[in-house]
Parts: sequence; structure tokens; C-alpha cells
Amino acid sequence: MSNKKTETLHLINGNGQEMVKQLPRLLILGEFNPVALNYILENTGLRFTPTGGGYEAQPISSKQIVALFLTYNFKTRYFDNWNTKNTIMLKGDHHMGFDVESICFECVKHNHLNVSSLKLGDYLAC
Repeated sequence: MSNKKTETLHLINGNGQEMVKQLPRLLILGEFNPVALNYILENTGLRFTPTGGGYEAQPISSKQIVALFLTYNFKTRYFDNWNTKNTIMLKGDHHMGFDVESICFECVKHNHLNVSSLKLGDYLAC
């Protein structure tokens, strides 16, 4: 893959100026099955490597991102702020959401929520 040229994105910012960015880094949060990572590599060419808190890959083609999104059921969120630059975060665990509006009792521990007097069968809602 080192011989291939990485695609770039040409965007227009809020001031009407053109910006050129590299394709976003992909970061799978949490634990992920090594067999699934190998399957992703075979089908998309994306080689995810372990990093603190997950696995990351840098796509060289937008087709790789499209193949990943069309083949795997990840929850996604794009970040480009002071501490997370040009990154698409991916979550595969159904227990974890980016925005939790409703959650079952069994899933609250995965989201580090205080359950106080809740019991099995109860739901939290915002």
C-alpha cells in the first residue's frame, strides 16, 4: 500500500475558503474480535492496529471507507476538534452509544450510569 497515493478531501470552510484534508483516521473503540479485524482487512484493505482504547487504521482510498460502512454495522461519529483531529470513531458494541436516550438495565454498566433504585425490566430515558 505504500506505493499508492492517498486520496485527499477538498472542502469549503465557513468562510468560503477551500480546505484540503487527508482522509479521516478510523478508530474502533473498545475490544474487537481479531477474526473480524482480519475479515475487515480481506474485504476493505484496512489494517487496524491496536492502540490505546481500540484499533486504528488510516485509509488511502474513500472506497475503503465505503466498503467498511456498507459491510459492517458500526455506529459512527466524526471528530475534528482540539483533541481528536480528523477521526471517525466507530463502535460495534450494541451496549455503547454515542448519545444514550434510552437504555435497558443490562446495558447501563457498559455506559457507566448510576442505576440507584432501578431494577431488571426498567428503562432510563432522557
